[in-house]
Amino acid sequence: MPHPLYRLYWNARSALHPLPDGRTRVIVYFCEQPPDRESRVMLASGRDALGQPRVELRWRIGPEVTRSVLALQERLATTLRAAGIGELERGEGEPRYTDASHHMGTTRMSRDRSTGVTDPDCRVHGVDNLYLAGSSVFPTAGHANPTPTIIALSLRLADHLRRS
Repeated sequence: MPHPLYRLYWNARSALHPLPDGRTRVIVYFCEQPPDRESRVMLASGRDALGQPRVELRWRIGPEVTRSVLALQERLATTLRAAGIGELERGEGEPRYTDASHHMGTTRMSRDRSTGVTDPDCRVHGVDNLYLAGSSVFPTAGHANPTPTIIALSLRLADHLRRS
């Protein structure tokens, strides 16, 4: 099963018992979105107030993401019911997606320049002295905060540069 998206606000209500305040709960999923070659950051045709090209974010969420999230929702409902915790009521319509402000992979790392911008040492393919250190080189991304991985990647790059 493919991994779902960064974040899903699902209009699900849980009749969990006992709830001291008697209210229902909305379930929020924090998940991973699989790489999609149609998702990308591009330069737009317009320019900003300083004359710089504007950025256009093309973020495609494929149908496999929704199928995966709905399967997760059903499994959760079945588990809650079987455990006697409560019922999960499916919301109306399709899940609504939003981002967690961790768009990554815009300069993806790959051994092959046809599938990535940097090599495994974070050097831009075809440029001798240009390295990138940040989440833009991640070939895939998870749902968690990327900062610890960025720090580890930066330390690895610093060691590489010191040795070379």
